[in-house]
Amino acid sequence: MPVNYDNAVDFYDATRGYRDGVVERYRDALFDLTGADDSASILELGIGSGLIARAFYPALQRYVGIDYSLDMMRLIRGKLAGGPLPLLTQADARYLPFAPASFDIAHAVRVFHHLPNWPECIDEARRLLRPGGALVIVENIPPAGADPPPWGIVQDKWDDILRGLGVGDDGIGHGIWLTDESMSEYIRSTGAAAKTVDLLRYREKPVSPRIMVERRAAGMFSSDWSLPETIHRAAARALQDWLERECEAPDDMVEREMLFRAVIARW
Repeated sequence: MPVNYDNAVDFYDATRGYRDGVVERYRDALFDLTGADDSASILELGIGSGLIARAFYPALQRYVGIDYSLDMMRLIRGKLAGGPLPLLTQADARYLPFAPASFDIAHAVRVFHHLPNWPECIDEARRLLRPGGALVIVENIPPAGADPPPWGIVQDKWDDILRGLGVGDDGIGHGIWLTDESMSEYIRSTGAAAKTVDLLRYREKPVSPRIMVERRAAGMFSSDWSLPETIHRAAARALQDWLERECEAPDDMVEREMLFRAVIARW
């Protein structure tokens, strides 16, 4: 079952949003990569609160979004008030209510690492693409060799704390990322041509280790939602202790360079 982000509505945009202009640059990079233009029919898998979709409106009218969370999709109305809205459908990405060959592009940004049954989602996207269409699976990652961002430092410490509390790797799962070659291998096994591309570089919004510790303690990360409350509280206390005793420059606001990295598949 996919992750349901209904309980993230109050904080999702504030903690996952981009600087002005970044999503518009992503839109242009997607069009350059696929050869599409404003006439394309596009499906966004995991449209969420519309952080990405807003860059495609109002110029693009044939835009469809699916998500498992109705509450997240309700936020889109506020972003696009006064203009046309995309067709929004609550759905599991494995079982989509659209006819075969309905879309020129299917894309997903920061979604596939939440999908334990991602091969089925790829198969379903393939069914929906027209001949010559493209599936583009995107994650945001730091460039190779870059200093770890505050969220990465805190994440690593959090994982160590959870292991010390007896949580196994299956309880510290962060899903499958595009650094895992198995995704490209699976796509090729279906007869598609697949390649990995760095679409663009951008600078993330500044954040400090303290802010990330506070977000972790507040349960803002889906990877923690299945933890027992007693474990989460104990881990949060230990993380706060680490912040005060060992973390260097806990209040320094840092902005790191990041990548939109994509796997593009064509059948």
